Amino acid sequence: MLTLQAIEEKLRARGWDPEPAEAEGTLHATHPTAEGSFPFYFRLSEDWLILSIVPFMRVDGRPSLELSRWLLRVNRDRHMAKFAYDEDGDIVLTAELPTASLSDEEIGLALDELLTTAREQKKMLRGD
Repeated sequence: MLTLQAIEEKLRARGWDPEPAEAEGTLHATHPTAEGSFPFYFRLSEDWLILSIVPFMRVDGRPSLELSRWLLRVNRDRHMAKFAYDEDGDIVLTAELPTASLSDEEIGLALDELLTTAREQKKMLRGD
C-alpha cells in the first residue's frame, strides 16, 4: 500500500522538498520555474493520489467564457493533467492517479505533464 512517507521519498529523490500540509494526508511543495513558482499539493487517499497546482490562476470565481473554452481545449490535448475550477472559483491544474498499481514512472509522468502544461500555459496566457 502506498504511503505518504513513500510519496515524500519519491519526491525528494526527484529533487523536490515536500512538507506536510495543513490537510491530513497531504504534502506541499513549491516548484520554481522560469515562468514562476508553482504551489503543488500531493493528497493521498485510500484509492487515489491527487497531484495539484493550487491555484494555477486566480480568477475569483469570474472566469470569462473565452478562458473556459481555452481550458477545455487544453484538457482535450492532455493525458493526465486537467484544468478545473476550485471551490473559490480559481483555476487549478490537477492529475488523479489510482493507487492500486501506481508505479514510480506514472508519478514521474504526471509530475512532468503538470509542470510542462503549467509552464506552457503560463507563457501562453502572458503572451510570451
